[in-house]
Amino acid sequence: MKKRSLIIFDMDGVLVDVTGSYREVVRLSVVYYLRHVIGAKDLRDDFIDLEDVSAIKKSGGLNNDWDLTYTILDTLLHSLFHAGNEKLIKVFTGLREIKNDCDLFKKVSEIQISCDTSDLVQSLGAKGRPGGKTVSELFYKPKSSIETHSPFLLNQGDVNTGNLAKRIFQELYLGGRMFTGITGTRPLFYSGSGYIDRETLIPSADHLYKLAQNSVLSIATGRPGVEALHALRNFKIDEIFSAVVTEDDVVDAEKRGEKQLRKPDPYTLNLCMERSGWAGIENKTEVFYVGDMPDDMSAAVNAGITPIGFVDDRAAVSEEERTGHRDLLARKGAEIVFGSFVDMVDHCQKEATSYGDDL
Repeated sequence: MKKRSLIIFDMDGVLVDVTGSYREVVRLSVVYYLRHVIGAKDLRDDFIDLEDVSAIKKSGGLNNDWDLTYTILDTLLHSLFHAGNEKLIKVFTGLREIKNDCDLFKKVSEIQISCDTSDLVQSLGAKGRPGGKTVSELFYKPKSSIETHSPFLLNQGDVNTGNLAKRIFQELYLGGRMFTGITGTRPLFYSGSGYIDRETLIPSADHLYKLAQNSVLSIATGRPGVEALHALRNFKIDEIFSAVVTEDDVVDAEKRGEKQLRKPDPYTLNLCMERSGWAGIENKTEVFYVGDMPDDMSAAVNAGITPIGFVDDRAAVSEEERTGHRDLLARKGAEIVFGSFVDMVDHCQKEATSYGDDL
């Protein structure tokens, strides 16, 4: 008998609690970049908090946490882009021509010694917030999630080829040992334990296995493949999912064309259906996508499948923020929003049963 439904999951915030990993790494990456690349050595650890990160991420178009980090940095670094910094602007613009991280790291260190960066640091404000505002209050939404403007943001290329913002993020998230194992190079900014090891599984494995009895389970995530598989294997749930579509699939597809395919584009969901053996079905109401971000709901709507919102009731946020999050998902198309994974499993099983045994 064919299983009655296909349930596609986002990973972060739905299957995996990333409050202490990805969200914290975004926050810390901003702090590390401003300290070690811009020279704001006295910047307070708490000048940006997780509420800032969450508020900006929910604005849409920033499912990829590298893009989220770049956008936050770009928002802050715009305050440094004025006539009084013409010399440093010219210097940093020239740094973009350096395509080796080690050489770029050395050059940045030299600039901090030879150039006066006090104006830059002062422009960030006493608490690292221009005008005393929070980072989310300063936020502007760029035309493109990966479009940046500040000459002080070194995010061109990739790790090892000049993208210091991404390198900082990966060193923090993976930790020194895993970073070296993946990239073949030693860390430059952080060599401690990876924040990836702080992740926890939101549902129990038993609930996932129970759900898999009547439904095909798959994943569509913005994580790179190696990071997605690391989490699934670490939690011993990798065998439950029939397909796992990751950032790697999006990058490969984008190389073949000009269109951006990250959510809210339905590309990852359509690819997930294809790999799960559900491509071309007429009744897409049998297919669900469970996500925690507005772009997840929009992607499901664009794919013609049923959007299900998830806002973890266990998250340490105010009731006002939780309600606002649920309302936002509903406005973006969520058919229903759950705060409990157990309740979501029960709902999906009832829906699957209602389709009958002849599917």
